[in-house]
Amino acid sequence: MNKAVPKLLKLLFLIILIKGIAWSLFIPLWHFPDEQAHFGHVAYLAEGGQLPMGRTNDLTQEIAISEQRLGTYRNKYGNNDFTYRPEHRLEYTGNYLGKYELEIKNLPLSTRKEFKDPESAYYPHFFYRVSGLIYKLFYFSDLFVRVFTVRLFWLLAHVLLVYLAYKIGRLVFPKSNLSALSVAVLTGFQPMLTFVSSGITGDNLHNLLFTAVIYFCLKLRLQLNRRNLLGLAVVLILGFMNKQQFLIALAVVLPTLLWLFIKQRQFKLMGWFGLAFLILALIFGREYFSDLWSSIKIGQIPYFEQRTNLVRPDYTLWQHLVYTANHTFREVLPWYWGVFRWLSLVLPRWVNQVMMRILLVAGIGLIVKLFRRRFEPGLGIIVWSAVVYFLALFAWDFQQVRNAGFPFGIQGRYYFPVIVPHMVLLVIGIKTLWSKLLLPLNFWFIALNWIAFYTVVSSYYDTSSFKTFIIQASQYKPFFAKSWWLVVALGLYFIFSLIFSFKLFKIFRHEK
Repeated sequence: MNKAVPKLLKLLFLIILIKGIAWSLFIPLWHFPDEQAHFGHVAYLAEGGQLPMGRTNDLTQEIAISEQRLGTYRNKYGNNDFTYRPEHRLEYTGNYLGKYELEIKNLPLSTRKEFKDPESAYYPHFFYRVSGLIYKLFYFSDLFVRVFTVRLFWLLAHVLLVYLAYKIGRLVFPKSNLSALSVAVLTGFQPMLTFVSSGITGDNLHNLLFTAVIYFCLKLRLQLNRRNLLGLAVVLILGFMNKQQFLIALAVVLPTLLWLFIKQRQFKLMGWFGLAFLILALIFGREYFSDLWSSIKIGQIPYFEQRTNLVRPDYTLWQHLVYTANHTFREVLPWYWGVFRWLSLVLPRWVNQVMMRILLVAGIGLIVKLFRRRFEPGLGIIVWSAVVYFLALFAWDFQQVRNAGFPFGIQGRYYFPVIVPHMVLLVIGIKTLWSKLLLPLNFWFIALNWIAFYTVVSSYYDTSSFKTFIIQASQYKPFFAKSWWLVVALGLYFIFSLIFSFKLFKIFRHEK
C-alpha cells in the first residue's frame, strides 16, 4: 500500500465532516427532505408521545408555528411556499436576526406539549429515540439549537458510510488502493447524498446500515467466521429496528449466506448464525419482530402491504415497466445527483449533461468488462445488491399504483442504500477503459459538490455581496451558525478541498 494513502484517508474523513458541517449550517430550517416530519417524530417521543404512533395529531405547536412563519407549512395538497417555486425567498432583515426569529426562539415550553396535525414520520422508533437523547440534552435551548445539534450529531453516519465505501473498495479492488480511495471520494462528494446526510432523517442511518450489510457479505466471502457473522447479525437487527424496508436486505443476505455455507460446507456456522440472530432479535428487536409477525399472520408484509380493495387491479407489470423506464430516465437520474428546496431546484442543465456522459462512458466500460470476463472479487454481490434494491422499489411502486391509483414518485435518493455499489460500478467502468481517467473523475466530484452547494445557497441568499450573503445565511439559525461561524465553516471547507485535491493529485501522479 502507498504509505501516503492512510494519511490521505484521514484527511478525506476530516473534509467529509467539515463539508457536512458547512451544508448543515447553511441550509435553512426545515429544508432537508421531510426534516420537519422526522424532527417532529423526535419531538413527539421526547415530549411524551405514546407508542405506537398512528395517524394522530403529533406535530408540536412549536414546530407548526415555526413552519408557518418560515413558509414551509404544507397545505392540504402537501405543498408550501417553496414547493416548485425556485425563485421564492424569505423576507430577510439587514441584521443577523430574522424577522420572526425572536418569536420562534421565545415560544413557551407549553407549545412543545400541544400537538396538532398528523405530520411525524411513521417509522420504527430507533433513529428517533437516539436523536431524542440529543433533543433532551439541549432541551432548555431554543428550537434552532435543538434542530441543528441533531443535524450535526448524525453527520457521523455520513463519515462512517464513506469509511465503509473505502473498505468495500478495498475488498473489490485488493490490488488497487487508489481505486478503493476513488470509491470513497465519489461517495463522499456525491452532492445529493451530502445534502441528505446533512439533515435530520432516518434515511441516513438506513443508508449506513444497508451499506454495512453489503460490507459484511463481502467480508464473509473472504472469511466465513463467527466474528463476521455476528457483525452481520447486529447490523440486520439495527436495520430492522430502524426502517420497515430493511427487509430488502434479506434478499441480499440470504442468497449470499446460503451459497457460502454450501460452498464451504459450514453447516454448523449456519446454525450458529441463526441462533445468534434469534437471541439478538429477542433482546433488542422484540417490538419490531412482534409487529412483523402480526402482519405476516394476516398475510401482509410491511412495506409491501396490499389493500383489500385495489383502486387499479387491472394495472399490469408491463405498464409499470414502461412508466418506470420513462420516469427513471427523465426524473430519477437527474434527481439522483441533486434536487433541493422542496423539489423546486435541480442542478444546472449542463451538470446533468456531463453526468449522463460520464455514465455513458462507464456503461461502455462495463460492457467491455463483461466481454473480457475478468471480474473483480465480490462483483457479483455488488451487482446483485444494486439490482435487488431496484427491483424492490419497482415492486413497491407497482403495488402503490394498484393500491392508491397513482405512483409514489420514486426519487433518486431512495437508491442511496446501494450508492456504494453504484460508485463501485462507476469506478470499474471508467477504470476498464483507462485507469488514468479516475483522477479527473475524482476532481469532478469534488467540484460537483461545490457546484451543488453554490446552486443551493444562492437560491436562498443574495450572493452578490459576501457580507449580505453571511447576514442572510445567519438568520433563523442557532448562535453557532451565525456570522463568523459560517465564515469559518465555509473557509475550512474550501481550504481543505484544495489541500485534499493537491495531495490526491500527487498520489495518483506517482501511481505505477
